[in-house]
Amino acid sequence: MDHREILEEIDTCLKTAIGHGLGSKGLIFPVDPITVEDEELRAICNRFATIFDMINESYQYSERLARGDLSAKSSRNNIFSMPLKGLQASLAHMTWQARQVAEGDLNQQVHFLGEFSYSFNCMILSLREKEIIKQRLKQITDVLGEGVLLVDSDGKIIFANPEAMRLLGYSFDEIEGCLIHEVIHKQQPDGTLYNSGENPFFNAIVSGNDYNNDDGVFTCKSGLLMPISFACRAVFKNETRDGAVIAFRDITVQKKNLQSLEGINELLEKQASTDALTGIFNRMKFNQTLTSEIKRAKRYRVALSLILFDIDHFKQVNDSYGHLSGDTVLKHLARLVASNLREIDIFARWGGEEFVIQAPETSLESAIKLAEKLRSKIENYVFPAPKKITVSFGVATFRSSDNDITLVNRADEALYRAKEGGRNQVVSHA
Repeated sequence: MDHREILEEIDTCLKTAIGHGLGSKGLIFPVDPITVEDEELRAICNRFATIFDMINESYQYSERLARGDLSAKSSRNNIFSMPLKGLQASLAHMTWQARQVAEGDLNQQVHFLGEFSYSFNCMILSLREKEIIKQRLKQITDVLGEGVLLVDSDGKIIFANPEAMRLLGYSFDEIEGCLIHEVIHKQQPDGTLYNSGENPFFNAIVSGNDYNNDDGVFTCKSGLLMPISFACRAVFKNETRDGAVIAFRDITVQKKNLQSLEGINELLEKQASTDALTGIFNRMKFNQTLTSEIKRAKRYRVALSLILFDIDHFKQVNDSYGHLSGDTVLKHLARLVASNLREIDIFARWGGEEFVIQAPETSLESAIKLAEKLRSKIENYVFPAPKKITVSFGVATFRSSDNDITLVNRADEALYRAKEGGRNQVVSHA
């Protein structure tokens, strides 16, 4: 081969690499130097082949580094890998420093990698400052007889004294970094959840205002509500809002003197039987009442029907409008359906976007009419977002041989047929 043919082969090879990448085989030198007769040209080809090999090795080396493999190696004489070796050494040292920080050594400083070094060192400085604050607070609050919590400006818990942990039943590791209004102060004294943006305690934290409440509740790890009196005070750093400190005490004894034991039990029962999002019965409560109604239907030979329904394409609502909009749809639908039921009907959230109605003393024909009425009202209701949704219904009526499982299964089979048949319809299973 003459020099022009060799250059053409190399050019074709390089064009392919530029257009399609190196591929799994890498960059292969297209000419076998042994076949080149001209001695000087053969030496040039050998040097080109060496360059190609270095590029392949450097490419594989960089790929391993990109995957986080700091044990990757490259030949000592590979000129293309030298900058990567420097980066590898820096990353390995930084990894060691990060481990030291994780183990509590806050004296580490990074002196390379430019802006990354600055960010890493700022993080260390921030951790040092927070550690100093935590130690000072711990010394003060360990001796207090009240629970003390410290949250950052977003409401995330960053400190809790031993009394707070004792009262709430948590270890600090379980709640550190959690938003206080999602874990501890998410419910009102009547057990209902605060709606988004309506929690005055959390609003005070994020706005930097003080807040007192002598008749509040905190949610313990057990799920029970603990009556508390608490004070929230804003914390500032360099005149900038930096979070809040909360002091609280258990007032259960005082509350017992003000309200009867029956009232407390009613509150706890409501918590245990109510779906937190929609305010209707939950599945556990529904199963309890269904067992009783089946016994009643068998004993007195009265009708009992079940209506199971599911929002059509609800996943698309969550995907298109977000889960908050999906929750709003569920709440609106629950209110709409509940307003069209009798007092003796049991309405519950079965799970996710699925609901169930237990209709005592209701024949299959009447249950179908009720389901069709609800289907029409839902179809014509204007929801916040999306404006329109439809629902599929499955209806089943009690047989003398039924138990709670078989009755629910037949309603579920009818619902399945309604969805398979095109949705937005009522299908019954006698």
